[in-house]
Order: sequence, then structure tokens, then C-alpha cells
Amino acid sequence: MTKCHLGILFIILGLLLAAVSLAADALGIGNGAGLGWKQILGTVVGVLIALGGIWWGWGNTGTKKN
Repeated sequence: MTKCHLGILFIILGLLLAAVSLAADALGIGNGAGLGWKQILGTVVGVLIALGGIWWGWGNTGTKKN
């Protein structure tokens, strides 16, 4: 698996985690009282994983510019 493919995988997993966290009440896995701290935490972690995937796949080239 190339670095780009791994980055795409992290982006997809992160966005999926964020989407499921935000839609937890609609999916029946939340408590239905609005956004709780677990949903907010899941959303933030998901977005951070997606951003890490962007950095890993494209931003971290490993080359040094002089």
C-alpha cells in the first residue's frame, strides 16, 4: 500500500467517524438529547484523523528544500 493510498484510507475513516458521530442520534446510537460530549469528541477525532491522512498522503513529502 503506497503512502497516498494510506492517506486516502485515513481520510475516509476519519470522515466516516465524524459523520457517524454527528448522526448518532438519527442512527439510534445516541441519547437523543442533542450533541453530547461523546459525539463532539468523535467528530473532532474524526476530523483530526482525516487531516492526518491529508498530511500523511500529500503534505509529508520527506524532501528538504534548501
